[in-house]
Amino acid sequence: MLYRVLVLICRKEPSNVVLYARVPCAGQKTDPENQLDYLKDFAAVRCARGEKKAGGYSLVELLVLVGISFFVLAMAFPASKSGLLHQMLFMTARQLAQDIRTCQQENMSTYGQVFEIIFDVTKDRYYLVSGLNTHKKVVLPASVDLVWAVFPGGEKALRFTSSGSPLPGGGTITLMSRTSNSFCYVIVAPVTGRVRISTTPPASWYDG
Repeated sequence: MLYRVLVLICRKEPSNVVLYARVPCAGQKTDPENQLDYLKDFAAVRCARGEKKAGGYSLVELLVLVGISFFVLAMAFPASKSGLLHQMLFMTARQLAQDIRTCQQENMSTYGQVFEIIFDVTKDRYYLVSGLNTHKKVVLPASVDLVWAVFPGGEKALRFTSSGSPLPGGGTITLMSRTSNSFCYVIVAPVTGRVRISTTPPASWYDG
């Protein structure tokens, strides 16, 4: 069946609507004027729909959307803040563990010079020193508390032999988050000097 294509352009600001209609030539509405009237009415409806759709959101819809966004943010903010503070605790523990390993490596590689880490639990900080020289000073973040750092004999400093063994022995440094009251432990093995991080205290605490 042959088709004739009628093209009707409805010029309606702010946009133009172009309507294409394929009308059969045989047996159906052979009068072009009737076809054009029908297409004009149809195009007017489409233009009206296009204007209504282009109108955007109403003020009420925008206010509802903003209200929902604020509600979601208010619910998510405490959880995200707690997660960041918890992450800060473990980042501090990892930094401390790395500094202890650095102290161990310096004692193993430097002849005649003793490196040690001195802990100041009152001011929540520690120092990497050798003799009278301070090589590094680390102040813990405000959200992290240096709770405990005492080694055998009541020592508050940790050093290593040239073979990597801790002096006067292994020990545990306890860190706590001030907001969530969660703990993190940096544990130094007494013989090998292996340093690890744990969320639970060492088993030796329970043996006594």
